[in-house]
Amino acid sequence: MSRRWFFLLILIVALSGCTGKDADSGQTNTTVPPTPSPVQTTAKAFPVPEPLTVYVTIKGTMFNPPELNITNGTTVRWTNLDSVQYSLNVSGYQSPPFNKKNTWSFTFNKTGIYEYGCALHPSMPHGRITVI
Repeated sequence: MSRRWFFLLILIVALSGCTGKDADSGQTNTTVPPTPSPVQTTAKAFPVPEPLTVYVTIKGTMFNPPELNITNGTTVRWTNLDSVQYSLNVSGYQSPPFNKKNTWSFTFNKTGIYEYGCALHPSMPHGRITVI
């Protein structure tokens, strides 16, 4: 009987090595290469003024901000936050009347100083835009 237990023990030990994954199971053991660190550039950045859109609000018969310094090619967009209509005079151009929450835009394509105001409310304080 002890011989039987001995053979059974050898059989169990031999079979226990067969339960793991072997090379034919289709699985491979791979390592992931480390992620490279970002490349550092030595070029120096310099500011480039780019045309963009800037915003002016009209509230309480006032322009906010009342003065702007912008680069050539910049668009200014006025937004009416009051319940009355406004019509702007800018550099000889007049906007159509615009109501509350409406906007009007003008692109400045020439350097200089521009005063602007409301054609419907001439006593309203004027705004100033300097284009460089």
